[in-house]
Amino acid sequence: MWEALRAFFAPPITGDPEEVTTKLIWLVRLRWVAIAAQVFSILPALQFQLLEPSLIPVFIGVILALAGWNGFTWLSLKRGWKPTPAPILVQLCADIAALSTLLILSGGAWNPLVPILFVHSVLGAILLPWTRGLLFFGLLLLCVIGIQLYAQIPPGLEGLQVPELILFPAQFLVALTFWILTAWLSSTLTAFRSHLFDARERKTRIDRLRAVGALAAGLSHEFATPLNTAQLKLARLARSNNLADNEDLNTAREELDRCAEVLHHMAGSQLQPDRLSLEISELNRLVGRVCHSIENENPEVPIRVRVEGRPPYRVLIPSVAFSQGLINLIDNAIQSSHGQAPVDVVVSGDLTHVNLTVSDRGEGWPTMVKNHLGEPFVTTKSDGVGLGLYYVHSLSEAIGAELHLEDRESGGACARISLPRAITLEKSLNGAEGSRSRTEN
Repeated sequence: MWEALRAFFAPPITGDPEEVTTKLIWLVRLRWVAIAAQVFSILPALQFQLLEPSLIPVFIGVILALAGWNGFTWLSLKRGWKPTPAPILVQLCADIAALSTLLILSGGAWNPLVPILFVHSVLGAILLPWTRGLLFFGLLLLCVIGIQLYAQIPPGLEGLQVPELILFPAQFLVALTFWILTAWLSSTLTAFRSHLFDARERKTRIDRLRAVGALAAGLSHEFATPLNTAQLKLARLARSNNLADNEDLNTAREELDRCAEVLHHMAGSQLQPDRLSLEISELNRLVGRVCHSIENENPEVPIRVRVEGRPPYRVLIPSVAFSQGLINLIDNAIQSSHGQAPVDVVVSGDLTHVNLTVSDRGEGWPTMVKNHLGEPFVTTKSDGVGLGLYYVHSLSEAIGAELHLEDRESGGACARISLPRAITLEKSLNGAEGSRSRTEN
């Protein structure tokens, strides 16, 4: 029984903040409770002279109209109606219109049950987006004014009214306070829920990437021994039989060397699971260090690094794994330019995202690479493996980023990684550290 009651009153908290059907079901259930409360209030209202007997037919008629409206909504939902966000506002407006009419018939703003009207400011802040919530709050204030102007004062309240100049500002402040606090709490909870959902998605991606890394490392280890044995046997066969110039034997050795290179890439540091620990890093500094290191190894190819906008650009990334991904992109750019043109690396950003762009002056992205982005072993290079770009794409998905392949208008290829900026997370961490330090002091 208690479980059924808890399920009946469970708030509309779902993984999707735009789940209109869940919100509407919850509102219909609350309305049934309110309708029942209004029915049971008739006898006490008559006993304490808060409702004149001549107004009972109108009072009951309003309750029946609201019950009919609620029943129609309930049946529509049962039949599979998929409402849009707009009906939530319509439903709440019907509630405050019916409740205001009942209050007007039983003392208006001086009715002891008038705080029930203010509860709808809470419901509006919870169930409606900001713009519709503000519109609903304005309509609620009109209802508050209406129950003062058109109130039917019953005998039980005669001579007990608070002056309107005092009552209306007080009720206005109560409704406004309820709405502001609830709207703030609702937006905060929605943001937290969104962050939690993103964190879970990121964790799922990282777990998948780690599984791929563990699988690749295991396969590389299992194939390494027989592959090395085959290479040694072929080399010994060539020496013992003077077959160093044999074309078939050389082809077999080249293919074995290619297999060894593929296994080396699969088992390399870029796919090791222990390199995927997330930390907040300044991307502009990390990119600068990686590019400086590559320039030291390839001094003949200039790498031009440019930071646009207003750094620092802080992002939540696995620094070692991300550095390897950047190295892969720059290596691709150097190969595409044949080592004869500079490679441009640009870090830019806005309030929510940071972009890392690596551009070359080669022939642009091959159509096959674009169409098969995210698939391993896709390459148009005769000596390529097809794992470098696949790794960058997999890592981007794992950390909630996006990889885009574009062609430059002036010629060449452009790879852009768009990452979510870690401003919100950093502020939360700083706030937590500040609170902890104040507690320790």
